[in-house]
Amino acid sequence: MQNKARIGVLFCGGCNCYYDRETFYKKIQKELSDECEFLYYKENEHYNLVMMVNGCQSECLIEHEYGSPKLLINNKNFEKAGELIRYKLRNMPDW
Repeated sequence: MQNKARIGVLFCGGCNCYYDRETFYKKIQKELSDECEFLYYKENEHYNLVMMVNGCQSECLIEHEYGSPKLLINNKNFEKAGELIRYKLRNMPDW
């Protein structure tokens, strides 16, 4: 049995949200519960993927270096987040 992927999750400050990030997060956790473990991001922790949840397209979380592959979620792609996560994990050399 394969281990679950560790997904470090970051949320923007929520100043200009175009969708309900809390509802999105609960849904994606449920959808991928057999494949992924979602954890609030902490520095110096290992993650297979860092998921940055932005409420809009400003990409305010992207500038920082997180030490893991990144996936930016925003108001344009949140509905396809499950597909995007699976794609990123499938195409990583060490996963």
